[in-house]
Amino acid sequence: MGRKIEDVDVRAPNAILNLSGWSKPSSTIRGLLLIAITLSIFYFLFRRIPLAEVLGLLFRVPPSAWGCAAFLTLTFPVLSALRWHLILRVMGYSVSVPRCLLIIMGIWPLSSISPSKAGELLKALSLRDEIRPALVAGSVLAERALDVLTLSLFALAGGLVFREFHIASMAAAVTGAMLCVLLAARFGIRLPVGHKFHQTVQDLFQSLKRIGSRPGPCAAILALTTANWAASIVQTKILFDAVGASVPLGFTAAALPIAIFVGLLPITLGGMATRDSAMVILFSAFATSSQSLAVGLLYSFFGYWLLAVLGIPYVKKALHL
Repeated sequence: MGRKIEDVDVRAPNAILNLSGWSKPSSTIRGLLLIAITLSIFYFLFRRIPLAEVLGLLFRVPPSAWGCAAFLTLTFPVLSALRWHLILRVMGYSVSVPRCLLIIMGIWPLSSISPSKAGELLKALSLRDEIRPALVAGSVLAERALDVLTLSLFALAGGLVFREFHIASMAAAVTGAMLCVLLAARFGIRLPVGHKFHQTVQDLFQSLKRIGSRPGPCAAILALTTANWAASIVQTKILFDAVGASVPLGFTAAALPIAIFVGLLPITLGGMATRDSAMVILFSAFATSSQSLAVGLLYSFFGYWLLAVLGIPYVKKALHL
């Protein structure tokens, strides 16, 4: 997880800074570099795509679209809380759904601005008095693995239906890799990873194996994961409609996961700019560059920053600061 739980003093005056990952010089430098790269990519995007056109599209988004998109955004943490509650229960720990929701909302602001992926650390910190940190980290890694698998299956199905074989081939590669991870976890196969990542892989495998051993909860966890990403795909379709682009829902299901995967590359803040660039390219058959970029910005707002703002009042309570 990068840092150890014991390395973070939650009682220090600058606890929020420590938890966000901005307290160490190396993390600060990395964070500033991420911001610089993000701004640089946006600079080149707006040199090609008129800013005035993008702003015009954003200002013309009808209130109904804002309302529908905001409603779907509010379902994301709820579905995530239900899923995490089930995963922890399968692992033998009882953490209520409201508590899971509080933690998810409370760590969202810090995760959004962290120069490193701090979700595992922050969730482990929130439950540090109840569950061993490595087990919490394993539950979070299992969530991420299921997210990637679900998105890749959406992209694979949509890519095949729309004969977008470049999308289908990328999705097939990701799906294959994730199935290999699941099989390795099921049969206890040791992956050729370095000592640094060995414990992380073991935590992930332990969580996935426990989930797979309980068919009922496993089906519910997969259903919640599918519902969560289906809501995100529908939200993106609504946003494309709102800026005047007629993008089929099935194509959105195919292309959006690939853009999300590109946004996971750890080179920009919150995947911004890289994800937007990918959306401009992937949706070019159905939307103009201005429309795709406008939707990319709205996706970042609804998918990340709106929940980050809403989660601010819950940070201290979630992390016992």
